[in-house]
Amino acid sequence: MKLRKILTLLSAAAGLSLASGAAIAETEGYLSIWSSTVKVAGKGDKKTLTMDIQTAKPIPVDGKSGAFGYAALTDNANNLLVLVTHLPIDDSSHEDPTNGFHTHVLDLKEPTAACAGANFEVDLENSGKNAAFDADYPWKVKGSKISVENVPVKDLGDAGVDTIVSFTLKPVLDAQQKPANLCVTVADKG
Repeated sequence: MKLRKILTLLSAAAGLSLASGAAIAETEGYLSIWSSTVKVAGKGDKKTLTMDIQTAKPIPVDGKSGAFGYAALTDNANNLLVLVTHLPIDDSSHEDPTNGFHTHVLDLKEPTAACAGANFEVDLENSGKNAAFDADYPWKVKGSKISVENVPVKDLGDAGVDTIVSFTLKPVLDAQQKPANLCVTVADKG
């Protein structure tokens, strides 16, 4: 039952991304994915993943373009890799101080009422328990290319990558101005 629910969730997100991605891509070309590749090298515990993405327009690195990112969605919606920026929220000790980019390994769940209209919601409780949540994987942005390298596949639970997506992130803050919910809307898939 759980597998069917997750597959349905991923299928719905893929469909929604095609519908919503076209509108976003017209004005936000850095969320439009032209090409993407995922490479896995090595064996056993030494396997690593590299993700490369090329977008339609240059990726903003000024830290003023809102909360957005790129993700490798795994085949079980848990332990997925994200490269994200969402200044001024500080949830990483490895965040670039200028552009806010950093990496995480997260879990997703179906959106709660706080994230109505989003494709996913970050499962904050389970994501925070993951040792790779505050990961320091090497990444770089240059023009319309963004990449993450040398991600230990074991950090992703040895799960396969289902698809690459770009997304926007909407935080819902509590009274102390800390994220209570993180709403994820898929912009495009590659």
